[in-house]
Amino acid sequence: MLSLYECAQEIKKETGWSQERIGAETGLGLSTISRIFRIPGYRGNEISKVLIGQLHDEVVPSPFPAYLEILLNRYEGFREKLSHKEFSEYLDSTEVLLLNHRAFSDGSLEGSRLRWLLGHIEFDRAFYLRRDQINSTVRALDWYQQALGTLEDHADQKLLIQRYKLQQCMVSAKFNSCKPGTRADDPRIQQWLRDMDYLTIVEAVVKEDSWNWIAARNGLISASILRNREKCLLFWNAMRKVHKQFHNPEFTPSRDQLAVAHDPDLIWFRTHILQG
Repeated sequence: MLSLYECAQEIKKETGWSQERIGAETGLGLSTISRIFRIPGYRGNEISKVLIGQLHDEVVPSPFPAYLEILLNRYEGFREKLSHKEFSEYLDSTEVLLLNHRAFSDGSLEGSRLRWLLGHIEFDRAFYLRRDQINSTVRALDWYQQALGTLEDHADQKLLIQRYKLQQCMVSAKFNSCKPGTRADDPRIQQWLRDMDYLTIVEAVVKEDSWNWIAARNGLISASILRNREKCLLFWNAMRKVHKQFHNPEFTPSRDQLAVAHDPDLIWFRTHILQG
């Protein structure tokens, strides 16, 4: 699910609207819109999430069929509202629906999104429901890879952000399957990141969307794990250009992300660049 910040920035990128115009279109106050753009990790309330999300859906085109985007939105809502038992049953029934979809076996963007959703189902079984974690992780990675392969068959620059998001889903699944604090020195993770050429697509996204500090931070983590000084500096500088708060390594951008000074995945970066 996109953050408020990502939704607002994508709206601005697509329309060129000012913060005042975005406020007028959503009915939110300018102070709220300003906080969304200005404060990294700003979460807002449910009303702001709904209104920004609705405007995003209206003005930012998706390369995928609208009914699948609606299904994804409902999926994410059910994960937050249903009990674990109810959500598990929902995943089982949705999986059957997707596997028997008419577009499942073709190479369309529709088929790619179906596989992407199947990857989400296995991801949530593994890391939200803690159900058959090892095998569910393997299946999630396989579905994500199939979805990515289909996307890569479509030579469209507009799909860059979708390819990045899919690769980030894969990175999240792979990282979550490792014990905390072990990824930074794991040669298998390092080789896996090299094989998927992850830093290349993150760099392309940051170049395309200089506001995207979230992608830059993801790139910084992987560059640190890969001990790539050049890319570490590139992503670290990109973060600091977006928000002055990132000049302070102790800054915590959100409840879901550790400060650079305390993230175990960034130990090489801290040792060889920040303290070097």
